[in-house]
Amino acid sequence: MRKLFSTLGLLVFVPPLVLAVGCSGNIAGPAGQSGGGGNSVVGPTGSGGNTVVGTGSGGSGGVMAIPGKPSSLLGLASGDNPTAHMHKLTATEFANSVHDLLGDAAPLSAIEVDTTTGGFTSAAASVATISPAGVAQYETASGMATDYVFSDPTRAAAVLGCMPASNTDQTCAKQAITTLGRRAFRRPLTDAEVTRYVTLATTIAGTTGNTMLTGLRHAVWAILQSPSFLYRVELGAPSAADGGRDKFSDFEMASRLAGALWGSLPDDPLLDAAAQGKLSTADDVKAQAQRMLADNRMHRAFTAFVADLYDKTDLDQATKDQTLYPTFTSTLRDAMQHEIEQRIDDMVFTDKGDYLSLLESKTTFVNNELAAYYGLPTAATDSWRKVTLPDDPPRVGLLGAGAILAAQGLPARTSPTSRGKFIDTAILCRTIPPPPNMVPPLPDQSDEPNTTVRQRLTMHRTMASCAACHALMDPIGFGMETFGTDAKYRTTDNNLPIDASGTLDGMDFNGLTQLASVLRKEASAGPCLVSMVYTYLQGRAINDKDAPSLDTLATSFASGGNHVDQLLLQLVTSDSFRFVEPAKP
Repeated sequence: MRKLFSTLGLLVFVPPLVLAVGCSGNIAGPAGQSGGGGNSVVGPTGSGGNTVVGTGSGGSGGVMAIPGKPSSLLGLASGDNPTAHMHKLTATEFANSVHDLLGDAAPLSAIEVDTTTGGFTSAAASVATISPAGVAQYETASGMATDYVFSDPTRAAAVLGCMPASNTDQTCAKQAITTLGRRAFRRPLTDAEVTRYVTLATTIAGTTGNTMLTGLRHAVWAILQSPSFLYRVELGAPSAADGGRDKFSDFEMASRLAGALWGSLPDDPLLDAAAQGKLSTADDVKAQAQRMLADNRMHRAFTAFVADLYDKTDLDQATKDQTLYPTFTSTLRDAMQHEIEQRIDDMVFTDKGDYLSLLESKTTFVNNELAAYYGLPTAATDSWRKVTLPDDPPRVGLLGAGAILAAQGLPARTSPTSRGKFIDTAILCRTIPPPPNMVPPLPDQSDEPNTTVRQRLTMHRTMASCAACHALMDPIGFGMETFGTDAKYRTTDNNLPIDASGTLDGMDFNGLTQLASVLRKEASAGPCLVSMVYTYLQGRAINDKDAPSLDTLATSFASGGNHVDQLLLQLVTSDSFRFVEPAKP
């Protein structure tokens, strides 16, 4: 196939065309961000990073947040204005796009593993390229999907919209290529492109033993390997009506909206709107975005955002000592991830409530395995259901979710350090510097049998090389110590009473419930979430040039009651999403 594609002039291997802002090298949170709350926070390693101290709502001294400037809580690194870029489909976007074209049942083999920028695969995709080995993986994956579809005439007809009457039926071939190609490329195909793929189909159909259906299968296979499918090309062009600013075209806006809200391709109504010039104004975009937010594809895409935001990879890789925790199974891990996804989806799209209330919420979703694990009643019919958690044990909010507790733990013990870092980076948008070289590990429990993890960490922090970073994380993570590394509630550690007291930005707490309450009051929690959503939907790293947009969005988010569905709508209709070049001051 590669040789045939090359003969026909089809591009398969994509050279490293990189037109985007790069990563600033921070550990977690949106790229280029430094601290956002109390305690000393080390600035980003990229250009322009500064040290930010004491910017939290409860901190004292240091650089205080500028009133009306929520972005000042995020410590954004200095950088250049956003530039146009090509966006390689992430693994999730690739799967969504193929399934939206060929049907959900189309099988797909593995493709290249995504990288992340600031914790998000979508941001890394704006600087990613496809390796030579990756080309072969895309060929195999798309070949498997098209083989499944075209092995059955009924499935093929559903995808093509027509069935060729003969091996020379170019009318059906052209119609199918034109219609499917428009969705795959997120724009109308050029005459040359239509001719190329129709020629491929008819050439193969004309060989012994083949049919036009075989030829069309190979044409669709070729489309799914084209850079125009594997990359979203959104470059913008100067708009005289907008002071010469670079503005995304209608078809580029269709591509951006579908990528941001659905993690996939535009549907026909969205492409029709683009063809009619009805994606050129904010009101035009709003009309389509409102329709798209009500579509089930929105849930699928938002799940991918949640997976990045709360680091599903950590949970996937979490292992527990099976001697100590025999009930921690792979199916339980999957249930924990599904729980947090449903919990957030329900708040954003069903309740449409205050997202930050999730920090203190006692409402969640369980199946029988997870219910039993949490000490809740099981149901006669095992299904996912909404429940209210009891006050005893005090499992509360997102931080009480098994997905987070287990992901941020070690095989045989908890890690207040990892849990504290998670809160710092995922909820408060602080950057924690990497540990210095040659730092000794925490002593094993067998070496110090009459101590708790907290006591050993306290001794660990007496070392000058460890004190600075651990002081940022440990006092927060201690509030989660009443839950073991397996996410089960406990009252002792190593047969000793647990001390779950801690402090965050000068505010004391004891246990998970009080920690959640303190976090709910943090001034940076709202702006942090806004910056995370902004990074994910824009699909790039952010910097101080994004501050005006972030200020507007964060202020509106807070005044409107922290509703994420409204944040999504406001973001995709904003100038920062519709233009690639900011307004001149």
